[in-house]
Amino acid sequence: MSLKRYGMYLAYPPTVDLRHDGLGRHLASFLKGAAERRDVHFVLVCPSWAREGLQALFKTEGVDGGFELTTPAGKPVILRWYEAYLRYKNRVKSRSLWYRIVSSATQRLNWWVNHIERRLGIAYSVAALLPVFLELAVLFALFLLLAIILGPIALIVGLAGLAVIGIRRGLRAATALVRQEAVKRATGADVAILKYAASRFGTLLHAPKDNEWVLRLYKYMEEAESERMLRLINGMHDVRAWYSPSAFWPAFNKIRAPRLMCVPDVVLTEFPATFAKTGGSRYLKTFEAVEKAIYGGRKFVTYSDAIKYGTLVGRYGIRAEDVTTILHAPSDLSRWVSARNIADGGATERYYCKTLVRGALARSTVPAYSAEFLNTSFKYLFYASQFRPNKNLTTLITAYEHLLRKRHIGHKLLLTGSPQEFQPVRELIEKFSLQNDVLCLYKLPVQELAACYKLADLAINPSLSEGGCPFTFTEALSVGTPVVMADIPVSEEVLTDPELRQATLFDAYDWRAMARHIEWAIGHREELLRLQSAAYSVLARRTWSDVVGEHIDVLERIAGADGLQNGRAA
Repeated sequence: MSLKRYGMYLAYPPTVDLRHDGLGRHLASFLKGAAERRDVHFVLVCPSWAREGLQALFKTEGVDGGFELTTPAGKPVILRWYEAYLRYKNRVKSRSLWYRIVSSATQRLNWWVNHIERRLGIAYSVAALLPVFLELAVLFALFLLLAIILGPIALIVGLAGLAVIGIRRGLRAATALVRQEAVKRATGADVAILKYAASRFGTLLHAPKDNEWVLRLYKYMEEAESERMLRLINGMHDVRAWYSPSAFWPAFNKIRAPRLMCVPDVVLTEFPATFAKTGGSRYLKTFEAVEKAIYGGRKFVTYSDAIKYGTLVGRYGIRAEDVTTILHAPSDLSRWVSARNIADGGATERYYCKTLVRGALARSTVPAYSAEFLNTSFKYLFYASQFRPNKNLTTLITAYEHLLRKRHIGHKLLLTGSPQEFQPVRELIEKFSLQNDVLCLYKLPVQELAACYKLADLAINPSLSEGGCPFTFTEALSVGTPVVMADIPVSEEVLTDPELRQATLFDAYDWRAMARHIEWAIGHREELLRLQSAAYSVLARRTWSDVVGEHIDVLERIAGADGLQNGRAA
């Protein structure tokens, strides 16, 4: 059997961590499916800065074999400096010798005080107190002796310390005066330039993706890196065809070989105002890149007919015969939380999951509050998603507030995004005073994600727009948790049974309807789980090897057509 080589083009920007991204898990599942085949081999070409992140993703997801990873040599200098700064900023600081000495002495002193208190508490006679008084007398004598010996030394050290502190404060005050004088003498233009430069540098260090200047730097890096990637790719003549799993990268269309582009969705076309309001020009530039990639493409795959006909054919005028719909395979999380060969009714699994959830809660938006119930079982609803306008989070939180305050359901709501990076969610949580009820867990590892699904009473997905049937359905059911979701076309393509649809789907534009459906699902959890488990068992027959096989069929088709055209041209 001859081995056929196919290429995969990955051009994620700097600092992207795919381990916490749905696209990353999709890529990992695809490559694991490809590894099951012995007749194909994928060559992954990515930017120099993405190698370590991809290797970390593959290690986390257990991807091993079936591909090779190739990158241009070397990284941009400014990016290396920034990564060095991040390593320095996030380093684990070692404790000083003086800190360790004081800490050890404090621990011993606390132990001794507790010891004395215990002896006092259990003494039933004066005679029993005599050893305690003797210990106190010995300690007092030692303290006086040390004071006599070390008193002068301590006085000298204390005076020296005060002198050092005074000198440092004096230098700081002098520096501040010099700065104030410099600002007074500077012109308005000088001050503006200094403030502008400081602002640019500060954003570069702390929030690079939200700054116009940094975005331009990234753009220049990506353009230069894409040219280096193309030189590598165009020299790989043994690769039959190239595949891009995303439509973010217009440079993919410059490859001089058969190409297949995946367009999961173009969600910005459905919510342009909200994306612009929350993400500014960053989302606009992404949208422009996606449209440029689509208009420059030739052959496409997508996850649903809704995107094929509604977006690619209807909006962008792509011919239907140039687009192939390839459905996902189920996303199975059970292996991350299963305890095999242990017949204890699932007690070991639940205990392990509780341990993982405790770790996630310790990093929540309110860790101090979460710590109060880390060792107890609590009920919660779970929605795993990034915080974006199409995810319909504000409607979900409104429905949850009604259920909590008016219907008294007693559940927490666990989300997996950062409210600090998405203002509508942050403002709504504050408006409803839900800081201790809506807990946001940011950047969950896959093990903690699986555990959060498994221990949830109910998984929810209110998203208004997705590229395919949301992974929520199969992820939750793979660990035995029922699901309710928004009634959107991509879900109806997969969930075809009328009874299943009625039990699972709700009107996502009506928070009252959403609240009623969630409350019904909580009250009929076992009934809903039985119905959905039957559907899941059917969906689980489709594997990621099947998904890869269908992609290979399309790649072979376009590779053959391209070869035939080249032969005719010759």
